[in-house]
Amino acid sequence: MPPLLPPQPSRRRLRLYLVGSPADTQHEIDRLHLLHYAERFEWSRVVQISEGGIVLRSDAGDVLRYLQRDRPLN
Repeated sequence: MPPLLPPQPSRRRLRLYLVGSPADTQHEIDRLHLLHYAERFEWSRVVQISEGGIVLRSDAGDVLRYLQRDRPLN
């Protein structure tokens, strides 16, 4: 998993989360890559979601992937 870096003082943090089957989350990562939104390597590795281990609604077999970016302050 990539290290979580502290936010830059002049930036605000944006986090994107994908929750779904491994195939579906990879498909969306690939689509965002094709749209030039984010490189595939910027996303975390698969995070397995255990029952009751995270406060997100998940279905059996779901995984979590995330991307973290710092956005400039306007």
